[in-house]
Amino acid sequence: MDEFWDQWNKFPLAGKFLLVILIWGALGVGYYFTFYEEQNAKYKSLANRFRKTRNTRIKHQTIANNLPRWEAEVARLRGELAKAQTLLPTSKEIPNLLRKIDDLSKKSGLSVVRFSPKNEKKKNFYNEVPMEMEVNGTFYEIMFFFDSISKLDRIVNVQRIRLESPKLKNQKLRLVARFRLLTYRFTIGAKKRKKKR
Repeated sequence: MDEFWDQWNKFPLAGKFLLVILIWGALGVGYYFTFYEEQNAKYKSLANRFRKTRNTRIKHQTIANNLPRWEAEVARLRGELAKAQTLLPTSKEIPNLLRKIDDLSKKSGLSVVRFSPKNEKKKNFYNEVPMEMEVNGTFYEIMFFFDSISKLDRIVNVQRIRLESPKLKNQKLRLVARFRLLTYRFTIGAKKRKKKR
């Protein structure tokens, strides 16, 4: 051991300095490749997971903080859906709607010459239900009937109105009116019920 220190003392100062730097460098490189690189990769992975988890927690916390508002929004949308469903009858309510239209034509003083329901046309969440009508009455009676139709609690559109064949009868000008009534039937709930069976 004394020989080593003798040799060491004889070694020039610049050489000692360079040797110490090389030893420290070798230890540093060894440490880097043996421990630091693996630990740094683990640290980056954990930091990334931490950021993702924190972002998810913040997102869920924001939703939880706004839960009463979201519940109120869901209740509002359900109310709007229920209101829309009253405007769009289901298949069970179509015969009742047809009876109402027939009653309105009688109350208006019209005589129904022809009333023929047509095939439904499928749309996204509803079906169109067309009906062809031909009635006989005065212009006032026909307009009163159309006005009564517009006041129904269901959506019923009057289309393709043609007023023809005016005839004077009992001091009144009577017309033949041909038109199409178009109502709509809600289909989303019906599809869900069929799928559950």
